[in-house]
Amino acid sequence: MKKTKIAVPIMILMLLLSVTACKKDAAETTAAASETATTQESVTETTTAQATVATTTGLYDPNNSMAINPITGIQDMDPANVGMKSVSIVVNNVYAAMPQRGISAADAIYEYETEGGITRLLAVFADVSKVPEIGSIRSARIISASLAAGNNSIFIHFGREPRAVSFFTTNDIAHIDGNYLSAGKYSSSDYEDGYVDLPNHTYFWRDKTWASKRAIEHTAVTDGAHLVEAMTYKNIVRETGEAETPLLFNFVPDNSTDITQATQTCSSINVYFSGNNDDALFEYNATDGLYYKSQYGDPQIDETNGQQLAVKNVFVLYARVAAASDNYRTDYFLDEGGSGYYICDGKIVNVTWSKASVNDPIVVLNEAGQPIQVNRGKSYICMVRASQADKSTINP
Repeated sequence: MKKTKIAVPIMILMLLLSVTACKKDAAETTAAASETATTQESVTETTTAQATVATTTGLYDPNNSMAINPITGIQDMDPANVGMKSVSIVVNNVYAAMPQRGISAADAIYEYETEGGITRLLAVFADVSKVPEIGSIRSARIISASLAAGNNSIFIHFGREPRAVSFFTTNDIAHIDGNYLSAGKYSSSDYEDGYVDLPNHTYFWRDKTWASKRAIEHTAVTDGAHLVEAMTYKNIVRETGEAETPLLFNFVPDNSTDITQATQTCSSINVYFSGNNDDALFEYNATDGLYYKSQYGDPQIDETNGQQLAVKNVFVLYARVAAASDNYRTDYFLDEGGSGYYICDGKIVNVTWSKASVNDPIVVLNEAGQPIQVNRGKSYICMVRASQADKSTINP
């Protein structure tokens, strides 16, 4: 009889535990399903939001499985990259550092003046995984950091001017300084798959082929695969936390009324930056509708593929530029805005532009004060001293 009395409570306890476990499993299943649904809903909202914005300009084709590249306006981007931050990479542009690598793959390029009248490039890529080996990479300036921040872009550089440290912090700019994450001399040609195997916690290297031909400061390179690893190491979040990534310009599908109605033609424009860089030449090719870039008297070539740099859109934006407080570097007063040109399809129009703050984008307006319509494609944006505006030459 005692065994029977003991067995009954045990059976009741086992029954209660079984019921509790079933409830727990059901709750976990419901939660998991809810989480999956929420994730799927978030992905759908992100894609829908971008499609909605792009549809208003006619950029989005529902029959195309790709997403809109926010830097070019072209629907050729991996949907997995929607809502991700772009990357902006400082590239050397002095004569001693020619040729460059990776620049022809950039979605947009800014050119700006640094000290001594030399210029540097800021190459923007919407998708970091698409960044080829690029370089040579150089140090940060306030102007390059501000341009990157305006696009909510992760800023990539190799060294920096002294003021940049506080500038990054004050303006909450996500950045990676390759000078502190660099290995020795390597060459991607030594690896069958092109991936350079670097020591732990290094994501940039000095190209050993370049190192045998030019000064060491003109040899730093990296690529998209290593930048992704560097972001993980630095705990940099690529997600914007928003449903969409804003378009770089007010893109339209190759039918900008600002351009089609323009009366002034432009077969070429020679942009004068300074006495040290006085021939940034863009020449129009009516066959493919692109402007081809030359400088220092020669075509600007991407060593990776041997191709001359070519873009759909050229912007020349004039800004007030003055000596910095150290009387060595230069400062751009971007918050004051300015005037300039938009050049496309063999035509040129006058524009005005503004940049409200470091973290705001550049907004370009037509003469009526409306956001100018920009034909989709790669863009080259020249940031030029206003005092040098009359030295650039336009050929009809």
